[in-house]
Amino acid sequence: MTLPDSVTDKLKRILAQKSERGGDACLRFDPGKLPFLIRETFPGYESYALEIGCGWGEFTRAMAAANPGRLTIAVEKKLARVLSCGRSQKHEGLENIRYVILDVAWFFAGIFADETFDAITINFPDPWPKARHHKHRFISPEFAATLSKIARPGCRLIFATDNYPYTREAAETFEQSPLWKNTEGPYLARGHIPGRPVSFFEQLHRNEGAPIYFLEYEKT
Repeated sequence: MTLPDSVTDKLKRILAQKSERGGDACLRFDPGKLPFLIRETFPGYESYALEIGCGWGEFTRAMAAANPGRLTIAVEKKLARVLSCGRSQKHEGLENIRYVILDVAWFFAGIFADETFDAITINFPDPWPKARHHKHRFISPEFAATLSKIARPGCRLIFATDNYPYTREAAETFEQSPLWKNTEGPYLARGHIPGRPVSFFEQLHRNEGAPIYFLEYEKT
């Protein structure tokens, strides 16, 4: 989705204000200094990961604790969740997470520099299950193209959801891109990834008996 410059500028100002309120672990959002140069700003890490939709951060912190040599940039649209995540991160003594308060359904292109990330996770985005709301889903060819730009060659991308129609829609989007290859085979999803931490929303869905779908792609 392409927004008018005036709308994008207004959104950037709002997000800049939120980042100031987001705590020490939140990246300062300066519209005049985009894209974020993550590797230059935080040198010395073995790898760099992006998580879109970190929620309350259980998955994010578990991954950070298991991978101390990796810096995770966690994107979450709700300020209250980022504030909670920051407090929990500090309590657990984790230094390798930074947050961006951003609704990627609004805009996403131009936020991060090209070939920044070695791993990308899209964790249980809102499926907007009613047909009239499908327009609010942010997975699109444009979004997939932006992800391919900010991903380094060999980057692993995981899309997680409990919603099968959204799984099919996401698969159709990524399968059309020549830069993303399904590691399981065309249109195939996994129901479990060994060793992967379970987020609050994943556990909630599993408790309800819902199957979980993981699409895994590699940047070629």
